[in-house]
Amino acid sequence: MAHSIQPNLEAGGTIRPYRFVKLDTSADNTGIESDANDTIIGVCSGSTRQFDSANHAEDGDHITLQAGNIVMIEAGASITRGAPLESDADGKATNQTVDTTSRRIGGFALESGSSGEIIRMLWQPYFIRHNLS
Repeated sequence: MAHSIQPNLEAGGTIRPYRFVKLDTSADNTGIESDANDTIIGVCSGSTRQFDSANHAEDGDHITLQAGNIVMIEAGASITRGAPLESDADGKATNQTVDTTSRRIGGFALESGSSGEIIRMLWQPYFIRHNLS
């Protein structure tokens, strides 16, 4: 059986472009926009729904997670180049200032940016950094 690098997930609610995504524990194969202190499984793409929506996905839509190690993410605050990044309450990236071994880290900022800007991030979640599967 072949395994896909990118999971086939359905949105369990509204997900905006370039936001951290987490698994929804209330339904199988469902992802939702990440909150602060969540374990992150990926970053959705910048694509938006058809029919004049600004969202990447809405309830029941397919979620497209970015592939590869360098992904684009929306900053939720001032970001410092090289800082470990985690999700804020809206799924945007923010500098992590506490425990850098946390499962909440999604990666490391490859450039500085301010709130609302789309920046590059080195995708390095906990399970990759610690060789967990």
